[in-house]
Amino acid sequence: MMVPFMAASLRHLAIEFPHSRLSPGGALQLFSELKEQTPLLERLEIRGEMVSHVAIAAINAAMSLPQLDTFLAEDSAITVKLLLPLLQLDHLRKLSLKLDENTPLADITADCFPTFHSLETVHLNTTAPSFATLFILKFLAGSPLHEFTLAFCHTLNQDHAMQLLSTMAQTFPHNSMITIRVWGLVNAGEQRDDHAHMLDVGILRNLFVFRNLQVFTFNVKMNYGPIDDKFIGDLTIVWPELRALSLVPTGWTPCTAINLRLEGLIHFTKSRNLIYLNVLFDGRNMPRNPPTNGPCCSSLRHLDVHASSFHIRDLNAVTSLIFAIFPNLKDAIKSLEPPIEEEDGSWRTLLWSSVNRRYNSCRSDW
Repeated sequence: MMVPFMAASLRHLAIEFPHSRLSPGGALQLFSELKEQTPLLERLEIRGEMVSHVAIAAINAAMSLPQLDTFLAEDSAITVKLLLPLLQLDHLRKLSLKLDENTPLADITADCFPTFHSLETVHLNTTAPSFATLFILKFLAGSPLHEFTLAFCHTLNQDHAMQLLSTMAQTFPHNSMITIRVWGLVNAGEQRDDHAHMLDVGILRNLFVFRNLQVFTFNVKMNYGPIDDKFIGDLTIVWPELRALSLVPTGWTPCTAINLRLEGLIHFTKSRNLIYLNVLFDGRNMPRNPPTNGPCCSSLRHLDVHASSFHIRDLNAVTSLIFAIFPNLKDAIKSLEPPIEEEDGSWRTLLWSSVNRRYNSCRSDW
């Protein structure tokens, strides 16, 4: 039986599975006919969770498509039994997978796995970051990667962070990497965690080997207080092509002491291509005469200050400094919506609303 919408010229196909796992027969039939009905298919995207025999059929379908260069299936955890056949897709350029405890990568011996020789983009969704570290070590050495994205739901501690980022630095090609995104997923209704691990900026410095990086996201449940002016200054020097930076904790992770000052944002005037910036800074100790006549980052269009705070007495000085550094913002400055239990959160939101109004006035008068 031929599926009516499929044609021999089809290049891209997205299949979405509903939450119900009943009646997989249609999916099995569809996957069995892909090679015959869509021999030119280049991109296969599967959304939703698949039962095991449907997942096997999906992998077999991917294996049968000679032109397939993109396989996206990050909603269903993949087993080792299904992962190993994917390694034979040597022409695959983009891969998206979900890994969990059912993917025991540590048990795979060196003679079982080749490298993805054509893989340029990898998106991983996993429960624990250690699964991603093993995947990088075992399957991505030698891959011509440009982009790596990792999302995980478990807490990241210092040891796992060091293992993950040092493995990236040792395995990924230093000259071709342009995008690295790492973030911890926040579960609905998750409570504030006052015992987050401290982020060691030395761990992040491992990634300075990627000199052509354009997009960097590192949003995890850790205390970002140690990020300071020097680190930001070094970052803007080693990543001169940076276009987007997000360096803030996930969710309601508290930072009792923040070492990056508002004036530290002046370092981004060296980032001539920066469009999006999301950082956490402390604006509560503003100098009497903050520098407002120096160079600017004219490229920035979107600024998110997360839970950054300052004193109301410095409202005009904060606005003037932000306008001097970033004169061409396209959107309103965004800040983190506070949880109900945070006493000063609503006040902080009001302060940033006032900054936005004054920023717009500065732009009108400019």
